[in-house]
Amino acid sequence: MKLTTAFSVSASLALLAVAPLQANEQDSNASAAKTELRQIFDELSTLQADFTQQVVDAYGELVQELKGHLAMATPNQFFWQSDAPDELVLVADGRTVYYYDPFVDQVTLSDQTAASAQSPFLLLLDAQASAWADYTVSKTELSYQLEPSAANADQQALQINFVATDTRDEIVLDSLLLDDGQGQITHIELANVQVDQAVPYSLFSFEIPATAVVDDQRAEHN
Repeated sequence: MKLTTAFSVSASLALLAVAPLQANEQDSNASAAKTELRQIFDELSTLQADFTQQVVDAYGELVQELKGHLAMATPNQFFWQSDAPDELVLVADGRTVYYYDPFVDQVTLSDQTAASAQSPFLLLLDAQASAWADYTVSKTELSYQLEPSAANADQQALQINFVATDTRDEIVLDSLLLDDGQGQITHIELANVQVDQAVPYSLFSFEIPATAVVDDQRAEHN
């Protein structure tokens, strides 16, 4: 958990004469929100949690529900595994993202830098990544919204929700909401969150099963 500072948004909608000032204030608030969010994750060393994930389509129908465990260590390491019978494994080791589906015994390899540029979720693993420039960040109470810039409209949007703890001025990550821009929403609720505790770094190393079909999508392998 890290300290967070509230940024006030002041605007006047009555006078057209102050419209340039309003734009400057909005830009300032957006910049402050991005700086604040990046600082939260920059100061984070590790995070572990259990999760429940629900995916809803454009018609509001539940199309997938998973439960499992995730862990992250900054910079750039991530582990995500859902429970059986819908077991899936995702590991990011800092260079490569491995996505393994045991049911079909297939592992897909992606370049992590390219994957981070497409997904703001992976962007949280590196507060210094240049891809932050592709997103605007706004804040409402303890929620941050990452929206892709107009030039990157095909990328996902992300909402990050924190909750206050019993300790004054401390917050903890509570849930995330991913919007793919096509009407599909992924909602991830976290539980048993542990921050800055020891994590076995073997979690962030993936050994490809000998029987697995490998789909290597990394640029240097194409």
